[in-house]
Amino acid sequence: MEFDLEFASCTDIGKIREKNEDSSLVAPELCLGAVADGMGGHNAGEVASNLAVSVLRQTLSDINYKKINLPKTFEPSLQPIARKLLFASAAANERIYTLAGQNQKRRGMGTTLSAVYFEDEKSSAAVHIGDSRIYLQREGRMAQISMDHSYVMDQVAKGLITKEQAEKSRIQNILTKALGLRKDARCDIILLHPRAGDVYMLCSDVVNKGISDADIEQILSKPVGAGKMCQEIVKTAAREDGKDNVSCVIIKVKEKNKKSFMSGFFGG
Repeated sequence: MEFDLEFASCTDIGKIREKNEDSSLVAPELCLGAVADGMGGHNAGEVASNLAVSVLRQTLSDINYKKINLPKTFEPSLQPIARKLLFASAAANERIYTLAGQNQKRRGMGTTLSAVYFEDEKSSAAVHIGDSRIYLQREGRMAQISMDHSYVMDQVAKGLITKEQAEKSRIQNILTKALGLRKDARCDIILLHPRAGDVYMLCSDVVNKGISDADIEQILSKPVGAGKMCQEIVKTAAREDGKDNVSCVIIKVKEKNKKSFMSGFFGG
């Protein structure tokens, strides 16, 4: 890989919730970061979000270490990294959907999932479903690179309401897609071309409810580590909104450190 990655995650229960149904993941050994926001009563949301990130991580690891092979018939037209991510997210969906069907108390449980997976500058990608978000900050400018799977954002896409109206709608939490709700749920794939200096932010929906895009952009532009960025994002969103759990993962793409372990012994 021609760059280094710095990972950080942070979460807050918020002002109202009695439990945290978000799950976040940083797995530097896999170059993987993820956020999932669960839904459903009787701890079902917490179970669903945890399954989403844990199954995604384990499946990608199993593929990389040749413990499982992708079926040749699975999405054969897509790039290898896209096939990996879709297969892993489909495994998570199947696990959640099956468990929901086996337990009446967990019937209807589901979760969002937003994850970024790096292999190299030409082969990296994100997988996404629901209304958690993935942002990319590049050269001082931030953009949302995922698409919300929600009723109000469908209305925006059709030109029926504005994005500003959608952000203030009382029904903005109604999802059109999530893991676990359908046996055939399929995530979006976003191919990435990371560069040194990029900052990726994955977050549950309370972040964009509590902080404006301009303020998020300002925080991601600060010359600080990923950990401090993450903490400021979560603390600010919890303070300004806090009606739900708040979770964030920050991944900074950095110039490759060319120094070796031995360089210090030879004046390098």
